[in-house]
Amino acid sequence: MKAVIINQFGNPDVFQIGEIDIPKINNDQLLIKVNSVGINPIDWKQRKGNHKLILGSPFPIVLGYDLCGEVVQVGDEIKRFKNGDMVFGALDNKYGGAMAEFAVGHENCFSLKPVGISINEAAAFPMVSLTALQALRDKANLKPGDSIIINGASGGVGHIAVQISKLMGAKVIAIASERSWEFVMQFKPDEFLNYNNIDITKQNKKVDVFFDVIGTLSFPKVKHLLKSGGIYLNLNYLHSLTKIPVNVFHQFFSNRKKAKSLLMKHDQSDMELITNWINENKLKVSIDTIFQMDQIKQAHEYAQHGHNKGKNVIVISE
Repeated sequence: MKAVIINQFGNPDVFQIGEIDIPKINNDQLLIKVNSVGINPIDWKQRKGNHKLILGSPFPIVLGYDLCGEVVQVGDEIKRFKNGDMVFGALDNKYGGAMAEFAVGHENCFSLKPVGISINEAAAFPMVSLTALQALRDKANLKPGDSIIINGASGGVGHIAVQISKLMGAKVIAIASERSWEFVMQFKPDEFLNYNNIDITKQNKKVDVFFDVIGTLSFPKVKHLLKSGGIYLNLNYLHSLTKIPVNVFHQFFSNRKKAKSLLMKHDQSDMELITNWINENKLKVSIDTIFQMDQIKQAHEYAQHGHNKGKNVIVISE
């Protein structure tokens, strides 16, 4: 099969399109013919080798987690899906493996593709939706009436987090650039702050949750914005390991305020909840740019630049 592979870590020039074997499935796995793949920050971070000490270097590596495609083979233990089903989900393999004509994943990673959205939109949803949902519900314990600041509200996780926060009944303050105002406001945050004009670290607002999606504002810088018992969330857990002792120190002297990080988990019930929200037109994903498979280098360069509105997607097969 055709796949995008890397044989070393580095800049986008390390990508090659080559031929590798179609992966074999276990009894509890599905083989998916991949149509589209969503790009996430973890993809370019892994391409650079940021996680090699944890995940190793099993070259050739096929990156990518989010996908939408057709089930073409099911393991003997699979009950929920059959050949021909269109599914979407985030793969649970070490480096993903979605950037290929075929990919393998466990049953709990997938849900049936919602009928009212495109294949590209479905491919853009899984990881950002699971991440936002689990962060807000499980880590922040966000409740109706709570207030939340979302730093990076125009990005992949950010624009989904705005919507899920509203679904959970929270008051949302969105932080993004001036050029993203119109984009972010379509998701109906209660307030928008332009970080080009406002230094949030010098504000006197008090919120229940500060969700630092993009990792530019550390807990010590914004803890004064949290109410007693407030929660600070940061997604850059692998890049924040050296900061954890500082955050722990500040917890003891911050009036019960806590800093937390999140490692997304694959959860069938969460995928079903997300699917229901999509089918009920309560949750939307915005696609910034659609790339073709042979544009993988440009796609990663663009994604790594960090100014996309919503998600970027790569088409593997039509």
